[in-house]
Amino acid sequence: MKQSPKPPRSRTGTTKPKTSVKKSSPRAAAKPAVDDRRAELVRAAYELIAEKGLEELRTRDIAAKVGINIATLHYYFDTKEALVAAVVDHIMQMFRTIKAPQVEDPTALEELRHLFATQSHRRRVEPRLDFVVQEMMLRGRRDERVRARLEVMMLLWNGRVESIIERGVRSGELSRSLDPKVAAGVVTSCMIGSNLQHGVRPTTFSFEATYTSLLSWLLPKP
Repeated sequence: MKQSPKPPRSRTGTTKPKTSVKKSSPRAAAKPAVDDRRAELVRAAYELIAEKGLEELRTRDIAAKVGINIATLHYYFDTKEALVAAVVDHIMQMFRTIKAPQVEDPTALEELRHLFATQSHRRRVEPRLDFVVQEMMLRGRRDERVRARLEVMMLLWNGRVESIIERGVRSGELSRSLDPKVAAGVVTSCMIGSNLQHGVRPTTFSFEATYTSLLSWLLPKP
């Protein structure tokens, strides 16, 4: 009996249908790991600044806190200045995410009160934040990269407060004699100054009395 022809053998000696396997890009797989390590280094730097201040910040201490060597740290951040600038970005993210609870559809006055409540809330949830911000403000006087990031943060913050005051003036909740831009600068400056005062005399400085006086200036006069 004539045998049927055998199928051609593969190089491995078996006949398996070819399947298409999509390979993931090594670069794409590596990116989350790189981002995670960078974030870890930034958090470590933030914590060390809060603990020792910027003047005592050493890259070797940051590397040791994360469990890597200096050479590996410089793979993620080529200079200490670049890492410090990234800490400012981390601070901005904290300002965006750490907030006090707020009512739905708040009035302008409620939004202003929420700004003050959020400042107190952040101080309870993350008491190191004010100190690190103050360290960065001093650094920004001589570090262009830090100053540029702080300027963005301040412009966004002042713009937000200005829009709230503008709405309050239109609705009649706030004094119509206010210049929203100028008033926003007064509010944000008062909040920054209050943090400085509290840092020096935490037991005697009153946020409540300060912000009550500030609001009375913003409200319409009888």
